[in-house]
Amino acid sequence: MPRVLSILLLTVLLALAGCGAQEDPPAAREQPPQTPGQTTETAPEAGPGDALVRADGDFEAEVITTGLEVPWDVTFLPSGDALVTERPGRVRLVSSDGELTPEPVTEVETQAEGEGGLLGIDLDPRFEDGEPFAYLFVTTADGMEVQRWTVEEDGSAMEMEEVVLEGIAAGPIHDSGRLRFGPDGALYVLTGDAGDESLPQDGTSLNGKVLRLTPGQFRSSTTEPQIVSSGHRNPQGLDWQPGSGRLFTTEHGPTCCDEVNLIREGENYGWPEVEGEDHGDFTAPAQIYQDSIAPSGATFVSLEDSEWTGDYVLAALAGQELHRLELDGAEVVADEVLLEGEYGRLRAVVEAPDGTLWVLTSNRDGRGSPVEEDDRIIRLAPPAGDEEDE
Repeated sequence: MPRVLSILLLTVLLALAGCGAQEDPPAAREQPPQTPGQTTETAPEAGPGDALVRADGDFEAEVITTGLEVPWDVTFLPSGDALVTERPGRVRLVSSDGELTPEPVTEVETQAEGEGGLLGIDLDPRFEDGEPFAYLFVTTADGMEVQRWTVEEDGSAMEMEEVVLEGIAAGPIHDSGRLRFGPDGALYVLTGDAGDESLPQDGTSLNGKVLRLTPGQFRSSTTEPQIVSSGHRNPQGLDWQPGSGRLFTTEHGPTCCDEVNLIREGENYGWPEVEGEDHGDFTAPAQIYQDSIAPSGATFVSLEDSEWTGDYVLAALAGQELHRLELDGAEVVADEVLLEGEYGRLRAVVEAPDGTLWVLTSNRDGRGSPVEEDDRIIRLAPPAGDEEDE
């Protein structure tokens, strides 16, 4: 009788243990065990085609491209392949699965002193409708320029066509450089103060501003852009909130007070008159970081059925991390740190056509600690949404 009771008791305990256990997802089970705190620097080198690894149990991340030199921005062709700018003055072609074409698509004449060089890139929204153009933000000997280039459909070749915006001062620091097409079809351009703090409050200067070029302007010769907002130090990232169309930007503060700003037409964001949370008569930021993280490129997650849908994700250089901001309307209600210290300095994050996020490192820019495979592109797959909430 005791033997029977023992067997029954053991059976019950095993059943209870099985009910409480959670099976790892297939992607996690396929990965070799890692020690706590393991970083990319100590992990085996990853490359195109490597399986995704589970990070923090809530999203997937993989290195898909290595061997870049200070990549700054990325834009996607209709095929899903990508054009990536390198600050020394090269445009590179990267396939949708991360394979880097050995030879550059083109080399761009640039003045790459300090923080300048070949910076932002974006495709014309009518790329497939007879407007096969890419727009590049370039530091030249005469200042910052936005240039229009023709692009082969497969991204294999580019040719300089015309300068569509000039007259922006350049400097060894704070050249900004991000540009994006908005939902209104206009081209938005971020400019920094170029190290001259008088320019953001100077209404005759294009520096320290968010600028807008209408389709008629960016498809013609050099024209005077519209100033959307002023009082910016070094804005680095921008994207529009899905549904509302609100424009949010990221901005470098001085030794503190990095910002996320909700951009409103005609408003002044105060630099260099104010910094921090209290902006007085100037427009205050939506989010502030007292300890400098140097926020750079940013994107909203528009992928449906994801836990991150509608969130604002920004890359941080000094912080060496991503931040995922949850918003309630225009208000930031949560801020989660991702990839902290795992890949070094992060310059850009852009949502790809398949809903993944491509993150560019910037470890060879003179301020990082590069490893052999730098610079890299990391691809993140946001976690799937809770099916019970659908």
